Amino acid sequence: MLYAIRNEAGRIISLSETFSTGAETVDIKNKEVLEFLSINDNEFSAEEFLEQSDNSVARIFEDLVDVLIGKNIIMFTDLPEMAQKKLLSRKLARNMNKKGGDEEETPIASQSFLIGDDETL
Repeated sequence: MLYAIRNEAGRIISLSETFSTGAETVDIKNKEVLEFLSINDNEFSAEEFLEQSDNSVARIFEDLVDVLIGKNIIMFTDLPEMAQKKLLSRKLARNMNKKGGDEEETPIASQSFLIGDDETL
């Protein structure tokens, strides 16, 4: 079940899978729910949406790992070696992308810990 909370104007301002005071039951296919989720296409495909959002979710995951490591909740070395390599590779690539691929960064990119996104952990 999905629950929505509306503002004074009647617009959905929050969605949750758990009931809270003032929430109403809504259908995930409800036009207002889709609008709230910024899914305004009448031919919305959940499968296509998930595929398109995979990159964003991967970045969120990477940022979450960074936060957990930064707060000493987990140690980077606790992760499996392939996960470490994948995260290091993606972090390096993201940093290079931010800096526009400065010449100083190029030698690091050729190090062996870089692996392709199509390799599995």
